[in-house]
Amino acid sequence: MTKYYAEQKLQALKKQYNLDIRYRSVSLGGFDSIVIKGFTIVSDTSSLLLYAQTFRIKANFRKPDFRPARDIKGFEIEGLHIHYVRKTNQRTGSEEEPDYASYVRLVAEKLSSLPLYLPPYILIQGIHFSYRDENKNERTYYIPRLLISGNRFVAEMQNAEKGSQGKWICRGTYQDDPFKISLRLYALEQEKISLPLLTDYTRASLCFDTLAIDLQMDKNSKGQLLRGRAGVKGLSVYHEGLSPDTIFLGKGFASYGVLVGKNFLEVDSSATTIRYNRMQFKPYLRIEKNENWRLKLALDKNNFPADDFFASLPKGLFGHLDGLKVTGELSYHFLLDVDMTQVSNLVFESAARPRNFRILTYGNTDLRRMNGPFVHTIYDKGSVVRRFEVGNRHPDFRPIHAISRYLPPAIMHGEDFAFYNHRGFYQEAFHKSLVENIEARSFTRGASTLSMQLVKNVFLNSDKTMVRKLEEILIVWLIENNRLTSKSRMLEVYMNIIEWGPNVYGITEAARFYFAKEPAALTLSECIFLAYIIPYPKYIRNHFNGLRLKYPYYEFFRDAVKRLAQRNLISAEDAARAHPDLVFNGPVTGYLQR
Repeated sequence: MTKYYAEQKLQALKKQYNLDIRYRSVSLGGFDSIVIKGFTIVSDTSSLLLYAQTFRIKANFRKPDFRPARDIKGFEIEGLHIHYVRKTNQRTGSEEEPDYASYVRLVAEKLSSLPLYLPPYILIQGIHFSYRDENKNERTYYIPRLLISGNRFVAEMQNAEKGSQGKWICRGTYQDDPFKISLRLYALEQEKISLPLLTDYTRASLCFDTLAIDLQMDKNSKGQLLRGRAGVKGLSVYHEGLSPDTIFLGKGFASYGVLVGKNFLEVDSSATTIRYNRMQFKPYLRIEKNENWRLKLALDKNNFPADDFFASLPKGLFGHLDGLKVTGELSYHFLLDVDMTQVSNLVFESAARPRNFRILTYGNTDLRRMNGPFVHTIYDKGSVVRRFEVGNRHPDFRPIHAISRYLPPAIMHGEDFAFYNHRGFYQEAFHKSLVENIEARSFTRGASTLSMQLVKNVFLNSDKTMVRKLEEILIVWLIENNRLTSKSRMLEVYMNIIEWGPNVYGITEAARFYFAKEPAALTLSECIFLAYIIPYPKYIRNHFNGLRLKYPYYEFFRDAVKRLAQRNLISAEDAARAHPDLVFNGPVTGYLQR
């Protein structure tokens, strides 16, 4: 009788939900349970396979007025395997365009209705979840034990990559109307928790000691409103594009309000606060998908203690700034608004405004080091290539008055024509760079000023990572806004240290290598050539046919002469005498003929 009842219910489920339900056997497990062996569910409408070695339904099936919704007391499952395959739309070959608000609402409804369909007690031991994407890449996750009792749950989780190590606990509560969930995820025995699924998709390793999330979902006329709090301790991140080393961020806390609509996600700045160390800020974010994507990100924070910002930087992340102490206030404004259908109308604004700002104590590095003689170290792929003093004791050092007067304007034309008019950053150039890179869907144009190039060469190594770029920006801002080094001295140092060819560093070596002369004797035409090759010092062969320069140089030359004359940086007579055809009589001739 019991077996017949169970089979009836399974057939009803199969018909109602279009499921392929199979089982090896159904039997009694004493007076209070039914045991189903080899229980399998395959969905005809999705790519989901579920298999349980043993599925035990606990209830008093002998009650005369037995009703499943009331009298089933619990489920016990052993050896649960869940396999999901991500599929694409068979008609278009792409994934279905999601209705984000409906998806969030569906998740909330399904989760909040679980207490109506599930018994008050569920114990699952040995959960294996495997996921395969459309490229047939597969990942398996393992949960040794999951217990649900009433509106509380606790799960033992395990990082399969560490074998028996890496055990975590996830515990929490949930309720419906409105749907709320609260969970805490923490590691046992001082282990770190990592998220393999995140690593699979982003190649970033994110680890933490404890994660706490409180979430409530409410219906809104525009979509689904998600609000709550979240906190993390012992957070660390590694990604080769961020830094060559693991970034230890420590702890942070956020209260949030996120509205999810049919085609957008919006973070409400009035309901969202992020706290990290001594900093607190309220960001605004909107991501919208119509024909194309649109992104808007904004942040404004006015008159906050400047030392709060520098004291909040992760220790060891920006090594030159560790120990830096400042006084005064800062205000910061940021706005990025880009519509992928009209990238040329992109809006970018970024400005940090100091008030009574002053450096009290320098950190690991004295940022005034360029004001006097210093030892400059050149790196290539992490190894030291050259080391020499920048100062009068070095025989190849040339003060700015001993260098051709044509070289500074020629360099500024090619690299940063607004050098004397900005404080380290030129927003218009950055805007153009963003537009061109987004339109090209790749990095085709940079926006580094001479100040940024100089700081990269003097203070930092050659790592092309986000962390190194952020440190560069911070050092440039501190030097330029506090006038730690004059513009003239910065340009002088720049010309004496940059690479101008294969193992050719500084203007003295460059003038001799190409033209066998002193820097003071360089002509306007020769200076324009030297400015032209600054971006490509290691690849000068690519710009020559024999000893004659290729066409792009002539275009650069004509533009340089024209613009330098328009800005009155050279005279009309200088422009008339300039000629793009050069005579190379230094060691470069032998280098090009090898």
